[in-house]
Amino acid sequence: TLFIPNAFSPNNDLENDMECVMGGNCIQTLHFTIYDRWGEKVFETSDHKICWDGTYKGKLLNTAVFDYYMEAILTNGEKITKKGNISLIK
Repeated sequence: TLFIPNAFSPNNDLENDMECVMGGNCIQTLHFTIYDRWGEKVFETSDHKICWDGTYKGKLLNTAVFDYYMEAILTNGEKITKKGNISLIK
C-alpha cells in the first residue's frame, strides 16, 4: 500500500522534514506532482527515493496547503491514482 503523509515540517529537526511517497519497494513506475494553491507546480518526481523538502526555486516556502497528484504502477501490475492535500507546517 502506498501512503502519502498529509503534513510535514521542513525545519531540520530530523522529524517529518521531507514529503515522500511511502511504500516505495513495491513501485514499478511513479509520477508524483505537488502544486501550490494557484496551480503552479512546485515539485515533481518519478523516483520514489526523491522527496520534497518544502522548497521552490531554492527557497523554503511558507506554511500553506498544497495539492498533490500521484500515479503509480506497482510491481504486481496494479495501477494506483491518488490526489489530496499536504500541509507544510513550520
